[in-house]
Formats: sequence, structure tokens, C-alpha cells
Amino acid sequence: MAKSKFVGNAVKYGVKYGPHVLVAAKALKEPATAYAQKKLAEQKARRAAFAEAATLQAGTVLRVYHRGEPVWVVYSGEEPIGSHPVVDVTLAELVERADLSQRIVPEPPVGAKDRITSAGGQVAGRARAALKRTR
Repeated sequence: MAKSKFVGNAVKYGVKYGPHVLVAAKALKEPATAYAQKKLAEQKARRAAFAEAATLQAGTVLRVYHRGEPVWVVYSGEEPIGSHPVVDVTLAELVERADLSQRIVPEPPVGAKDRITSAGGQVAGRARAALKRTR
């Protein structure tokens, strides 16, 4: 009885509100896609900045905002050497009012053995076996 009532309500509300949902989905598709692409670009810029800083001696990364968008400035020691994404202003202008104590040191990459031990249990056993086969 409950199952048939559920199906009946689903059909009733689907017929009543279905066209409205389709119109809303069409109207919101483009803004949602643009927002998702913007967030993915921000993540890609962050990863690129941290990857570049990891290759430098005393490399650090500082997040600053330019025109409301986050920009990751890469430092080698005390000198800014690049930004992700690339912007049309100089690095000195980007960081002139920034708090340099907020710089982030990228974590060193974790080795395969460390990843195995942190996994634990059966996963670690399978990973060790796979690691032995590759050697």
C-alpha cells in the first residue's frame, strides 16, 4: 500500500512540477558550469604554484587577491618569482600590502613506503606485494 502511494505521489508531483524543474535546470546550467570551471581553474593554479615551490630551495607560496580572484605567488627565499595564474600586474604590486608571515611551505612528496604504512591493513599487504613485484 505504501509503495503504490509513493509512486502515485511521485507521478502527481512529477506532472505538476516537472516542467518548472526543466525550465530551471536549463536556466541554471550555464551559470553552474561557469562556476565549476572557475573553481577548477583556481585549484589548478594552486596545484601549479605548490608544485613550482616544491622544486625551489626555500620555496614558499602566498595567496593574495587581485580583482577579487585568488592569485598564488611563488617565492624563492624572500623574493617573489612567479604567480599562478599569471596576472597583468607586477609581482611587487601584488605583494606590496600582503602579510608575508602567511606564506605556506609546500609539504615534501610522500614516498611509496610511507603511503603503504599509512594505508594499513589488507590494503598495505596488497600494496607491498605489488611493490615487490615491480622491483
